[in-house]
Amino acid sequence: MTKAATNPWLVLAAMTGSLAMVFLDATIVGVSLPTIQQDLGLGVSGGAWIINAYLVALAGAMALGGRFGDVIGRVRAFQLGVSLFALASLGCALAPTGELLITARVMQGLGACLMQPASSAMVAGAFPEGKRGKAMAVYVGVPLLFMMLGPVLGGALTQWAGWRWIFGVNLPVAITALALVAIVRPVEPMADRRPIHWLSAVLLLIGMPSLVFGLQEQARPTAGIEPWIGLGALVVGAVLVALFTRLQFMLAAPLLDLRLFRDRTLLGQVVVLGLTQVATIGQTIFGPTYLQRALGFSPLESGLAGLPLALPALLLVHVAGRVYDQRGAVGAVRAGSMLCAAGLGTITIGMLMRSYPIMAIGMTLHGAGMAFLMNPIQTDVVSRVPPQQRGESAGLAATARQVGNALGVAVAATVLVRTGGPLVDAAPVEPIDIDVVTHSFAWMGAAQVVVMCVAAAAAWSLVRDRVPRPTDAAHEDAGCSVTRRRGR
Repeated sequence: MTKAATNPWLVLAAMTGSLAMVFLDATIVGVSLPTIQQDLGLGVSGGAWIINAYLVALAGAMALGGRFGDVIGRVRAFQLGVSLFALASLGCALAPTGELLITARVMQGLGACLMQPASSAMVAGAFPEGKRGKAMAVYVGVPLLFMMLGPVLGGALTQWAGWRWIFGVNLPVAITALALVAIVRPVEPMADRRPIHWLSAVLLLIGMPSLVFGLQEQARPTAGIEPWIGLGALVVGAVLVALFTRLQFMLAAPLLDLRLFRDRTLLGQVVVLGLTQVATIGQTIFGPTYLQRALGFSPLESGLAGLPLALPALLLVHVAGRVYDQRGAVGAVRAGSMLCAAGLGTITIGMLMRSYPIMAIGMTLHGAGMAFLMNPIQTDVVSRVPPQQRGESAGLAATARQVGNALGVAVAATVLVRTGGPLVDAAPVEPIDIDVVTHSFAWMGAAQVVVMCVAAAAAWSLVRDRVPRPTDAAHEDAGCSVTRRRGR
């Protein structure tokens, strides 16, 4: 097949390390934010943008990064993305001002957009159909562990070495990933070289970040920005994304081949992925606030209280990989969506009763459901398309996940504020009305259950068939033939 396939585990090691950096940088910064603000003289607005700049860049350019990887070659896109991410991390570590730090965070996001879809596609291409789910379980599971440990690692580095080291830890990981790729020298089938439609690129690169920024501003307005700016960005972003989508179906050579979504199961999986993030992200971000304000947990206790959610996902992601290898994604995705809905419902009941044991049961169910959703979907979306379009497909799925995160934060924060809850980003104001906090978070949980039920309905109505093995094998053989012909 390809040279990469002769040593697929080295490919997996390099790709897993790269994804771990992306996941880690989404969680490691928050705990260090007060120190960064004080050191660089940033206000609330500047501090928020240290986090938002990275997330907006991720959501805005992820699909385009996957497409470029298919055009210029995934190995080249991966190397370029890792190099950009490493240089941007060094820029973050050395930034003398808040403005330069925010700029470097945007560059980190752009680097991640190049390397993440390429890495996902290369892992899928390095392993045969029967072993792909197991490999993707490692690819997803290890970064999940790093994401969970992000706040702990960030706090330790900030306290003992200084906040700049939270970005410095990316450098050895990036160097190792680049070295492994240089050693293995993966060879891949090239994608069809559709010409770049620059109007489409402009619409996507302006529209998607505007849409995500507008969503964030509706939930948690950034200090110093007028309310109409966020609303205007939301409207402009929605219009531009709609124009972009319409244009892709009209072009003979679209920038992104959205006709991939004519595969009903592929469409369903992307929809389920995005809706699951909408339903889940609120608990991840705002759940510790409930534990501290309603149940009186300390910050450390509230962090440890999240283990029932994280551990099942980490332990069962490998089981989900084996299930996918044996039976495909359909059953796993349907079961996972139901477990997530049941888990979120149980968490909501626990919040209303102010009972952490009940919440812990719900977290366990939800974490198990996430394992049976994320890994099979991540594997199947790159297995259902020809090898030449795997980066494009992975980028579309990653975009759905990032936009779901932004929308989920907006939904959760809006429900909290509209039901009389406290400002989740503000320091507690004494005295705290525990009844108000309890009912406010229960309403947030109820909204998330509704969204997850919609995701479950999509899983049962749209996700229907498994990857046809003969077709997949034919795609692989065609890709290998292209590679052999190019190598002569």
